[in-house]
Amino acid sequence: MFSLPWLELTRFKRHTITRLAIIVVAIIPAIYGGLYLASNWAPTDNLDKLQAAVVNADEGAEKPDSGSKSGKSGEELHAGDELVDKITPKGEGGFDWQETSLKEANDGLAEGKYFAVLEIPKNFSERLVSTGGDDPEQAGLQLRTDDAHNFIVGQMAGTILSEIKTGLNETTTAEYVSQVYLGFNDIHSSTEKAVDGAKQLNEGATDLHDGTGDLADGAHTLDDGVGTLQTGIGDLDDGAGQLVKGSGDLKTGADTLAKSTTEAKNGSKKLADGAGQVADGTGQLRDTADEATDKAEDLKRKADDLVDGTRPKLKKAEDDLGSARDSVHGDVDDRIAQLRKDYPDDPNVEKLAKDMDSLGGDLDAAHGRAAKAADDAKDLEDPVRKAVDDVMGKIRDADKKIGKLDDGAQEVSKGADDLHSGLIKLDAGAGKLATGAGDLNDGAIALKDGTAKAKTGVSDLKDGSSKLADGSTKLDKGAKKLVDGSGELADKLAEGLKQIPTYDKSDRENRSNVVALPVDAEKVKDNAVSAYGEGLAAFFVSLALWIGGMITYMVINAIPYRALASSAKSSRIAWAGYVPGLLFGIAQVAVLYGVLTFALDFSAGSWIWTLLFSILVAASFHAVHQLCVAALGGVGRLVALVLLMIQIASAGGTYPVQTAPGIFQAISPFLPMTHAVNGLRSLIAGGDMFIAAQAAAVLLLMTAICLVATMLVCSRKRMVTLTQLHPSLSL
Repeated sequence: MFSLPWLELTRFKRHTITRLAIIVVAIIPAIYGGLYLASNWAPTDNLDKLQAAVVNADEGAEKPDSGSKSGKSGEELHAGDELVDKITPKGEGGFDWQETSLKEANDGLAEGKYFAVLEIPKNFSERLVSTGGDDPEQAGLQLRTDDAHNFIVGQMAGTILSEIKTGLNETTTAEYVSQVYLGFNDIHSSTEKAVDGAKQLNEGATDLHDGTGDLADGAHTLDDGVGTLQTGIGDLDDGAGQLVKGSGDLKTGADTLAKSTTEAKNGSKKLADGAGQVADGTGQLRDTADEATDKAEDLKRKADDLVDGTRPKLKKAEDDLGSARDSVHGDVDDRIAQLRKDYPDDPNVEKLAKDMDSLGGDLDAAHGRAAKAADDAKDLEDPVRKAVDDVMGKIRDADKKIGKLDDGAQEVSKGADDLHSGLIKLDAGAGKLATGAGDLNDGAIALKDGTAKAKTGVSDLKDGSSKLADGSTKLDKGAKKLVDGSGELADKLAEGLKQIPTYDKSDRENRSNVVALPVDAEKVKDNAVSAYGEGLAAFFVSLALWIGGMITYMVINAIPYRALASSAKSSRIAWAGYVPGLLFGIAQVAVLYGVLTFALDFSAGSWIWTLLFSILVAASFHAVHQLCVAALGGVGRLVALVLLMIQIASAGGTYPVQTAPGIFQAISPFLPMTHAVNGLRSLIAGGDMFIAAQAAAVLLLMTAICLVATMLVCSRKRMVTLTQLHPSLSL
């Protein structure tokens, strides 16, 4: 069972370089995991090594005092200086704070000298003390970081700012509440004085109430008599006012009517004259339109005659020219030929023959032109007829519309004459109505003036008597309420005085501290680890062991390939390649935890189970790497590297896998590093062992599946293929 694995291991005893390779394979995971964990072991414990600037522009402010007349206590608050004094000692406030100017701070932040800049504004103290005044304002701080130098420092700076703000809020609230409790003492003293004053007020109010009762009775009797007189004068004045209004409206309407009828009469005369002129003009226009229509009809008839007569005449000319041409080319040519034969030497006959040839050519050309003219006349016949018909249609429509216009104008002229006659009669009647309405309005105004003067005098008298009656009644009621109210005030103030607490100095301080921080919260961690690095150890140990498996099967063969040609079983061959890798994995676990323990003071909740589980992790990872290399050769190492990148994103080593995209959450349960991280995290922190056992079971199952798959690969590799002899890619 172990002969083939031992044979594989003996190869590393032959040379010094192979012996050194064994050492390298064993320590590389320790170097990888140790370096990463050492660099991230306790970063938050070393924040005091990071320089930060604080810029204090606070000008201070005077604390308020509600007990003094000026509202000031005379005591100065310099909260900016106090904050600087609190955080500038090295290690306080999270960073190594240094007080600088604003320019130095900005330059240092830009250059990377300072990792944060805390700015305290000039009104910082002024706004803090405003909590005890009428217009409270929040005091602001500004913490600036530069992500171009370090993003994580910016995140931690936000936490530090929150702690500074919480401390300031606690101190400010305690001081404000202390002033409130001190105010209770002042209220108690002032309330005692108010009780004595309320008793004296009640005695004086009782005497006042007795006198106001008699005054109210007499004032009401006088007011009743004046009211009766005012009623009569008011009725008379109302009637006179209505008369004035009615006559005035009548006069205004009559004047308006007279003016309107005069204007209408004048306008109707102009309208009648204008309508007559329009009627005359439309009549003339109608005559002209009728005459133009008649001439257009005559023109249409002549155009039709022209169109109808042109084409026949052109056709006849074409026929005549054709007959003349045929005659010249027929009989005349024969006669000329006979003359030439009879008189061959006569020059006149020869000249006549040439002239007749020329005449024949001219007749041919004339016949062609006559034929073309006849064709053109035929093509123009329909467009000319259509154009003439369209023009005549429009002329006839215009003639009809002009006739209708003339009929309407005649009717308007007659109506305008009738309107003018009626308005002359209406204007005369409106003038008489306006004169009578004016006389009536003058008499009504004279009557209204007299009643208005009488009403004014009685109204003034009534106002005075009513005010006297109402005032005396209200005074009496007020005096009664003053008696009741002052008595109740004295009683309630006495009761309230008993309920107002007073506080001495120690009691005020205790209560102020409780109100400033009413809830005290404590963060409790179950299975807490001692350092940030121990929290990341599960992830980095898993990464280191995965890389260890990759390195192992870069140095040793995944399977003893020479044994494939032997009679050994495939399972034995697969086992022979896996056992050396497993031994290297165990060595890697031992060296890794040795380095972590002695170099970083690493501790685990259960050392034995942590070591055993880590060996199981190494065994599972080596089985995966053996399968990749055995099945794919050099490409398998590339696949293992891709698997490493996928598992880094989906194993939940730094942040919970639930914060990753959905694809990583989906594949996470099927990857060995996920279960390695979960189990190691639980064992290192001393958590639930069931989680570790569950992870161990999954890793054992994955290991068995990979070993069986490797065995099947060995069976297939016993048959040599052309692809194996000439691989397309070799790594």
